[in-house]
Amino acid sequence: MSPNILFYAFVEDAPSQAVLRKIIGSLNDPESPFFGFRDGYPTIMQGDSRIKKDFPASLAMADKGLYTLSLVDLDVYNHPCPPALLRDWLGIAQNKSVSLPPQTVVRVATRIVESWIMADRKKFARYFDLTESLLPTIPDEHLRPRKLFFDLLGKEKASALRNRGLAGMLPSRNAHIGPCYNEIMCDFIERHWSPLRAEKNSPSLKRTMNRLRSMMEN
Repeated sequence: MSPNILFYAFVEDAPSQAVLRKIIGSLNDPESPFFGFRDGYPTIMQGDSRIKKDFPASLAMADKGLYTLSLVDLDVYNHPCPPALLRDWLGIAQNKSVSLPPQTVVRVATRIVESWIMADRKKFARYFDLTESLLPTIPDEHLRPRKLFFDLLGKEKASALRNRGLAGMLPSRNAHIGPCYNEIMCDFIERHWSPLRAEKNSPSLKRTMNRLRSMMEN
């Protein structure tokens, strides 16, 4: 059967792409999927600036009954909360309420998609051989979860990281991530990460799951 809703979906990076696919997969009935993606989507936009730039096009698509789904990180240095981010995108005052067409779905990972990934705490700790108690109970509340992850990995000996195939995740020079970061993180997401477990430890992920569940009920 064809899905009820097909999304044109936009994400910032490869881990966000893998997360969005896993979220949709976890909500769908395999025999009768409610959600699906248009061919070639979710599209990696290499950051949120292009998603913001193309947002008026998403609103125009809603007028034609087309569904879009955008997943972005909350840039806490510019936006204190998701509604503030959306007001910026819409060009409205910060004291105005935010209203989007039902076909235009924007979800904001607080504070970054790694917060959602890390929220599956037991599986995350086991995969990366970390002490679970060192991970935040609610990763959404940690200001820099990716840096925390790098700090925890960085405490390991270089030889141990190489033996575990994780050395390439750590950034060098001015890079934000290591050359193997996306590949390894996506492997964890695709093979081990569960949004159903992670939403118990991530309020922003739970809001996203509930938003999509509400679409399935209407």
